[in-house]
Amino acid sequence: MKVVQSLGFYFPESSGGTEVYVDGLVNQLNSQGIKNIVAAPKNGTQEITYEHNGVTVYRYPVFPNFTLEQIRGVTPHGGFEYFVQWLQQQKADIYHQHSWVTGCDIHHLRQAKKLGMPTVVTVHVPGNICLRGTMLLNGEKVCDGCIEQKRCGTCWGMARGIPASVAPLLSRIPLSLSAIAHTKFSGVRLATALATPALVAMHQNRLQEMFALSDRVVAVCQWLYDSLLLNGVPEEKLILCRQGVDPTYAKTKVNLKPSTQTNKPLRIGFLGRWDKIKGIHILVEAVCRLPLNVSVELVIHGLVQGDEGKAYQQQVLSHAANDPRIRLAEPLSRTDVPDAITSFDVLAVPSQCLETGPLTVLEAQAVGTPVLGSNLGGIAELVKHGVDGWLVPAMDVAAWSEAIAYLNRNRNVLDKLRQAIAPVRTMKEVALEMANLYQQMEKL
Repeated sequence: MKVVQSLGFYFPESSGGTEVYVDGLVNQLNSQGIKNIVAAPKNGTQEITYEHNGVTVYRYPVFPNFTLEQIRGVTPHGGFEYFVQWLQQQKADIYHQHSWVTGCDIHHLRQAKKLGMPTVVTVHVPGNICLRGTMLLNGEKVCDGCIEQKRCGTCWGMARGIPASVAPLLSRIPLSLSAIAHTKFSGVRLATALATPALVAMHQNRLQEMFALSDRVVAVCQWLYDSLLLNGVPEEKLILCRQGVDPTYAKTKVNLKPSTQTNKPLRIGFLGRWDKIKGIHILVEAVCRLPLNVSVELVIHGLVQGDEGKAYQQQVLSHAANDPRIRLAEPLSRTDVPDAITSFDVLAVPSQCLETGPLTVLEAQAVGTPVLGSNLGGIAELVKHGVDGWLVPAMDVAAWSEAIAYLNRNRNVLDKLRQAIAPVRTMKEVALEMANLYQQMEKL
């Protein structure tokens, strides 16, 4: 059996959660005798092929200078014909798509279906459903994810800076008028606001087409499964297959060190992107609010991506500049992650959105380090408060300060949490479930 695994970004220049997932999946599938080849876009005008971790990776070009139609997904990106020709040559048994971005979107899925290939789509992020990308209604409370023109239009409008008093009115603009604004006057602020209902409708239609073109849709957590079901994925197509860690994690590192030595600072770690939705500002503010005699050390291993990431990092660090307990560290390579997490007394995951994992929670649990995390989405599915970790209201800085101070005073609580962490799911288990799914689809 031969499977094409496609996604929007890949190693070596990108190492996010989806990339790590696919890398682990293909390696485990290959060990089971299922041949995999990875396809991902690369900015430029030339196609390239190389090996990563023993797997062939094909990078098709995405030409620069997108047109408005390409950004909106109406037409495929420049260089799409390279992908078309390559996919025809593969004669693969299964096409499995993991991303929904300009370089890997509905056009790529359509092409696989056109060639008669059985298709799987795995949904890894909230943005597949939520225009805002957080699954927080109006940025405040957990949303069920069911796409509705007025509700989603209001929420998206507020995310774009439209006042809360005006956004509901704009979401009620007739779709015909909104479509004209969306098509004719893009880039004008008022027109962008007027176009909101058309944008929601287009997003919903594109999602429905994805469901129709997919023989199976895989959700990596329960809240995502429930949301996809609400949005019309037929139950017989929908699969819940949770994420896993590299099988070597649990074998090589087990953090069983006692935390009862209160003479040493409570060592808190953070791993992730410098992005507001990852909540580093909440964590930093929480530490800064603690009296200086509260002995903690916050180590931030953050990855900066783009100008927005740089600006956010500078903003957060300027606030923390006078607190000696906060330390900025280098981003970690994948091989260094287990050792780093093991060195922490607790791993902080202060996400300000509904995560579908995140992978760092599983990695922390795999090496025996308790998680201090936001009581949201996938984090709340993986962490049992007061049993094997600690959950905090995501946006409540005071609650984060309280939790840190409490765990610092009561190191024995951390010891109990650590001892209660159960063995975690691995990518070997994920791959076994995927292999079974592929074999069933071959028989369709």
